[in-house]
Amino acid sequence: MDWDEYLRWLTSTKHRHYGRNLWLLGKKVYRMAFTPELILMEHTRRKEDILKAISNICRFLDIKHDTYFHEQFLVWLKRKEVKWKRVRDPYENYALAETLTISRVAKNIRALPPKYTLFATFALVSGLRTEEAVRAFNDHLQLCNGRVIEMFWDRRTKKANAVFCHPILHKKISMKISYNSIHRHLHSRILGCQLRHLRKLNYTMVATRIDPLLAEFMQGRRGNISQRHYYLPLMRSSYPRWVRMWDPYVSRI
Repeated sequence: MDWDEYLRWLTSTKHRHYGRNLWLLGKKVYRMAFTPELILMEHTRRKEDILKAISNICRFLDIKHDTYFHEQFLVWLKRKEVKWKRVRDPYENYALAETLTISRVAKNIRALPPKYTLFATFALVSGLRTEEAVRAFNDHLQLCNGRVIEMFWDRRTKKANAVFCHPILHKKISMKISYNSIHRHLHSRILGCQLRHLRKLNYTMVATRIDPLLAEFMQGRRGNISQRHYYLPLMRSSYPRWVRMWDPYVSRI
């Protein structure tokens, strides 16, 4: 196994940070492929990551050596009844809703160092996925007109259309942030929830207090570049309400 070549393949086909994480994990767990240890492991998020890491190694070996490891691995998983995604407890979302409140998260965000308070607040009010939030934060001057951040990015199943920008954040965002640093400084133990849960909070706020269709559009769940001229005028009419909704949380950073 040429691990350096595998890393180059991963980073050429996936986001470089995600690819490197798969590479690091794969070097630790590749021996678990086709073993009882993998079958008996409790199905957690960690197990999902291990399955992805092993699956990518098999795919790389197939491409390089014309083998069929990936196909065999999938067949083996099905035969052993190993599921790719864990079955979630139906009460898990209720438990999350009780602990993941906007006031509690906002309090944790304000306790962060200023740079990460700014980014976490931006991630919360924009509702963008982590990778999208980093990119929009770093390229803020190019993407934002002071009211709306237009992206219209399309990454296969993931889309980002356009989101509002709060005027206070617009004036403050002038620095860059790295993908690796936010995972160190915005760890769930510090933030009180996983960074991706900020997106859930954002959707709940916008959908319940303004408009569900607006929430879906801004999170890339509906609409695309061909519909931008339809949705953007609708966004302008909702902007004042959106700013007032986030004012109590943004004005205190």
